[in-house]
Amino acid sequence: MLEVLTNPNGFFHKKINDEVEMKTPLMIMAVLAVISAISAVLVIQKTMELLPPEAAPFASIGIVLGVIGAIIGTILMWVIYTGAFYIISMFFGGDGSFKRLLEFSSYGFIPSMANGLLSTYYTIDLFDKIDFNNPEMIEQTLTADPSMKIATVIGLIFLLWSANIWVFAISYARNISVKNAAITVGLPVLLYMLYTVSQFF
Repeated sequence: MLEVLTNPNGFFHKKINDEVEMKTPLMIMAVLAVISAISAVLVIQKTMELLPPEAAPFASIGIVLGVIGAIIGTILMWVIYTGAFYIISMFFGGDGSFKRLLEFSSYGFIPSMANGLLSTYYTIDLFDKIDFNNPEMIEQTLTADPSMKIATVIGLIFLLWSANIWVFAISYARNISVKNAAITVGLPVLLYMLYTVSQFF
């Protein structure tokens, strides 16, 4: 498993000779969903601490919705990314099955696990610094504190790591060149990066 992080080309070169199996991909996405759910719970709990006591009954509802949203969001992200890669690779003559691509693309989400944990840490750290009773201080803290910008930069680095894995995943899963696979991955990833940077910088 660790080989896919350091040598994705070699990993998928061997993996392409095996039958399609979804057990490992489902485990990867399940772990990511759990991390996302835990992150959602921690952020919601931190938010509820800042609200008046009468809002407490809504905490459990918020947590449940946060967990459900995190799980559904993880699955949708997996399917949407895979779908985008599948469609774009069609223009380069890709002929591998969607199921195989779904299997291989899951490995590209492994770096997202660490990113999820770090993003949660920086978000909670920022919450601890904000005085929510002072609207002016909220804006000043959000503008001046580097926490979210640091989290964003780290997130982009992990995304590039994922992109590197996806390039080889798509190359083998869809039987296209590494160059065309890089273009296939680069289009959606670049759009996402530009959107992210525009929100924080």
